Amino acid sequence: FKSAQPSVEPPVTGAVASDPCAMGDLKFQLLGGGCAAICLGLLIFIIVMLASITVVNEKQQILYIFPTTKEVKNGPFTDIVWPHTNHKVRNAIQVTTSQYAVLKHERTQELRHVPGPEFVFMGAYETEEGIASKIVLQKQEYIRLIDKNTGEERVVQGATTLVPRPLEEAPDGVETAIVIGAQNAVLVYNKTSGLKSLVTTAGPFVPAPYEEIQKEQQARLLEPLDYAVVKNLLTGEARNEVGPKLLQQGPYEEILSTTKKLVLEKDEYIQLLDKKTGNERVLQGPDQVVPEPTEIAEAGVQKAVFLTDQQAAVVIDRTTGQRRLETTNGVFIPGAYERVMEVRSKYLVLSHQAAVTRDPAGTLRMISGALGSTAFFLQPYEELVQMQWSVYGPDSQDPVPKETVTMIDLRAQQQFYNVEVRTSDNVKIRMQGTLFWQVQDVLTMIAMTADPAGDVSQRARSGLIAAVSKHTFSSFMNDFSNITQEAYTAQSTDSFYAARGVRLQSLEMTRYEMVDQETANILQLIIQESTNRINQLQQQESENDVKAAKLVADIDLEKKKTSLITTQAANEKLQASLQGQAAGTELVESAVAFIDGLSDTVTDVADRTALYRLHQLLDARNVDTNNLATGQAQLFLTPSTLNLQLRM
Repeated sequence: FKSAQPSVEPPVTGAVASDPCAMGDLKFQLLGGGCAAICLGLLIFIIVMLASITVVNEKQQILYIFPTTKEVKNGPFTDIVWPHTNHKVRNAIQVTTSQYAVLKHERTQELRHVPGPEFVFMGAYETEEGIASKIVLQKQEYIRLIDKNTGEERVVQGATTLVPRPLEEAPDGVETAIVIGAQNAVLVYNKTSGLKSLVTTAGPFVPAPYEEIQKEQQARLLEPLDYAVVKNLLTGEARNEVGPKLLQQGPYEEILSTTKKLVLEKDEYIQLLDKKTGNERVLQGPDQVVPEPTEIAEAGVQKAVFLTDQQAAVVIDRTTGQRRLETTNGVFIPGAYERVMEVRSKYLVLSHQAAVTRDPAGTLRMISGALGSTAFFLQPYEELVQMQWSVYGPDSQDPVPKETVTMIDLRAQQQFYNVEVRTSDNVKIRMQGTLFWQVQDVLTMIAMTADPAGDVSQRARSGLIAAVSKHTFSSFMNDFSNITQEAYTAQSTDSFYAARGVRLQSLEMTRYEMVDQETANILQLIIQESTNRINQLQQQESENDVKAAKLVADIDLEKKKTSLITTQAANEKLQASLQGQAAGTELVESAVAFIDGLSDTVTDVADRTALYRLHQLLDARNVDTNNLATGQAQLFLTPSTLNLQLRM
């Protein structure tokens, strides 16, 4: 080796320069020193060279780092690497069968995956990012890998061992394939086209790239009596799916409802109206009915109408608005656009009855059973005239209840009355009885009144009240039957009844009573007096009979005496009768005159009666005082009688 420094010769002294031997020694010394230096340099070179020998095995590599570049040399080899050369010995990366190495290029920053098993030698500009495990996919597993740089997707299906490409990631990890059978399907969304699809192919399902499983959809079981309404969400159209079946709705379909089929029996029917077109159809049993999606059955399943001689149906045609009466015997089912408004029974009119119908124009029609019992149906636009008749019972008081009458009885009607009347001398009496009346002209009666029974009762009672008010109480008691007959006679000729199509047949009184209790008591006294008089008369008659029997025995001896006695007995009887009647009449007339005379000043009957009692009491005491004054009797008075007090 030559030194890089310039050579410098030592200075020569004058002694050495002038001596040739000295000069020779000096050259020899210089030559020896040079050889020594050469030997030393060679030795150093050999040592450095031997130290720079590098042995690289098969699992190593040398990375040469130069100022502008890098190089790599993989073993095995042996080479001399001079110390001034920047280098690095690197071990190969050991990757097993289930692993892969991740290498990164320093300049491009690109990644490289190297799957095992092997020893991985990195490139000159590559560094180790790590060792990752391979992805193991089973038979029914798959993984979706997305390149973060390009966004490209790929799907790898098992069974396999997978090494993802650089920059690929699996957001959802390893997923299990959905096994599609008879009862399930998979709804898939394609992210590139934006369309959905339903996969029903049996077996494991693995989505393709850019496909997304939205849900696993179970089929709906439709029983034999079921049906489903399915709507297409794209077109809005609906359709029926009829069981029995397994129903899978499409990707753009919705099951609106699952409903039972309509089972119609032999006597049933259904009217279906299409809400879209307005068309109507009628289906008759026995059958199973599945309405169209746009059809509705407003009335549901309906029973057919059984028409007989006694039953008919009123049917309306909704296209014309007209009604008709269907009377054909048998099972009746209306047609399309027809409705059964009502089922009408036949009205039976007996021989003593009459019925009246009214049409929309108000015209009345009478059906009479006078010529024999008959029956009829009301026509579609007819109605049976109904009347509200008052019902008078034996104890009825106004207002009385009413009953609905449709069948008019043409026979004589019995009716009770219970009315308060006043006589001309202001005695209040309650009269009870019956009256009989009969319908003569049905149409006239309906035209004039809605309550003929009430009209007859009110009119008859007013006539009876008017008749009684013309008589005194005394004359009423003596002649009440004639008064009642007088009232009936006046009423029977009254045009009031004929104008209402009825006739009053009779007016009878069954009993009467006093309304005021005090008047009733006085009446009882009068009755008692009359009874006593009658008893006395009967007693006298009995005595006369005894005497007459005795006289009959002695008639032969005392014929003249018999005639005298008979005449005397008759005179006594007549005298007693006249005296009793005169006394009773005088008593009644006196009481009536006294009570009625006070009516202007004392309005209350009870007060007037009390004054009359006081008057009678004072009269009796005056008689007693007169008897005491004119007689020989002695009067003894006590202090209590005179209301005297003695003070000492």
